[in-house]
Amino acid sequence: MICDSQEANQDIFDMYSILLKLQDLILAFEEEFAKRKREKNIVDFSDVEHFALDILLNADEVAKKYQNKFEEIAIDEYQDSNLVQEYILTAISRNNNIFMVGDVKQSIYKFRQAMPELFLHKYETYQKKETREPEQDLKIQLFKNFRSKQNILQFTNLIFEDIMSKTLGDIHYNEEEFLNLGASYPQIKQDEKIEIHVIDSVAMEETEEATETTETIETIQDKEEQQEEENIADVELEAKFVANKIQKLIENKFQVWDKKQEKYRDIQYKDIVILLRSTSNVAPIYEQEILNLQIPVFSDSSQEYLDSIEIQTMMSLLKIIDNPIQDIPLVTVMRSNIGKFTDDELIQIRLADKQENFYTCLQKAKLCVEKDLKDKIESFLQNLEQWREEQEYLALDELIWKIYSDTGYYNYAGLMPNGLLRQANLRMLFERAKQYETASFKGLYNFIHFMEKLRLSSGDMGAAKIIGENDNVVRIMSIHKSKGLEFPVVFLASTGKQFNLMDLNQNILLHQELGIRSEIH
Repeated sequence: MICDSQEANQDIFDMYSILLKLQDLILAFEEEFAKRKREKNIVDFSDVEHFALDILLNADEVAKKYQNKFEEIAIDEYQDSNLVQEYILTAISRNNNIFMVGDVKQSIYKFRQAMPELFLHKYETYQKKETREPEQDLKIQLFKNFRSKQNILQFTNLIFEDIMSKTLGDIHYNEEEFLNLGASYPQIKQDEKIEIHVIDSVAMEETEEATETTETIETIQDKEEQQEEENIADVELEAKFVANKIQKLIENKFQVWDKKQEKYRDIQYKDIVILLRSTSNVAPIYEQEILNLQIPVFSDSSQEYLDSIEIQTMMSLLKIIDNPIQDIPLVTVMRSNIGKFTDDELIQIRLADKQENFYTCLQKAKLCVEKDLKDKIESFLQNLEQWREEQEYLALDELIWKIYSDTGYYNYAGLMPNGLLRQANLRMLFERAKQYETASFKGLYNFIHFMEKLRLSSGDMGAAKIIGENDNVVRIMSIHKSKGLEFPVVFLASTGKQFNLMDLNQNILLHQELGIRSEIH
């Protein structure tokens, strides 16, 4: 919105009373929050920083003690320091014994009040060795890259030379900032090239819909849901493309350079990584599409632990052991390899009584179905009743492991795609139950309630980590987690997203220098 100086001043005047109340609220909250933490004798990371700073600024002898103690102070990832940390470091230094390492292009923590400006100020004022006067601070530039081949570095420089500037990225990316080859590789083969694949999903949809014309009236909510479905469809489309590309690389025996053997060899699954900006929602889709082609794959988010099929099945079984009159958990177990009921058999059981719960339907179905189905129902109910009796006297972890043994489900999970991971997840459930009861909590019902509460609070645990660097699987990980790792073949996927501007659309915005901005309605 464009306004003149009079309108701008009026906005500031109108906001004054609002911001004054907001200030009082923040200060009152800070005081009450600090009081509650003192009562519980706890501190958070921010408290540790501020307490340390308070001691150093208000007790000169403490600061001097540390100034004399440290010969050198080395700071890594300096581009992500904030003002509090800067004051702490300055207080314990002698002003000539701090060594800082950083790269402003990797600054990603502004949302945690990181100030890359601290790095940039020193980067612009410190002098190179060749032009430096004796009393000036020294700048050493490290622009050699020892992890990537020349073609990767050239492409990276080409892209960022065009898009990174002082206004976008805080630095002018020119030849002085270019990444330069530092590693030694043999001459690049002809087929080792950078590929960019742009999937035009709109054109594909238009082709598919050319023969159909429909008219619909949609609400705003309907459009939002449709947009979300379209986004998922786009991810699935890209995931299918990547999976097929991987399959072709393996089939065609694409040649990669092995640094240990110092020679070219046939590509393996472990040579391939798929990098994503975020893995939480997208990685499971890529994982499934790759599994569909019988390609071994592992993701750090390999489905959230509580959403994995093996844990869902076991938690459903524990729920009906506690209380069998729960239709969804009961049918989940019956439909699984534990019950082995088919869809047709489930329908026959349901028809025994359309009005009652499914457990009652099981009891009634025994009297009116064929012998094979009757025997299956009786066997299932007998096992269920046995586990219900055993849960009265067995420790929870013992009950879970006995179920694994009785049903053979642990071995079955090992035969599923990503079987080792699934078995590790089941062992994790066993260990979790053991830890739960060791911590003075008892009972199946309480454990189920605890796990459900964990899910609802978004406190899901990650899947078991069982993959080592030598395991021959395709890996899916976030760009952030891949830092420091090397792979011969990299897919940088799901790059079609817009920048996240959510913070700029909040009613209240905070700025280190400008202060608070509030939107008036």
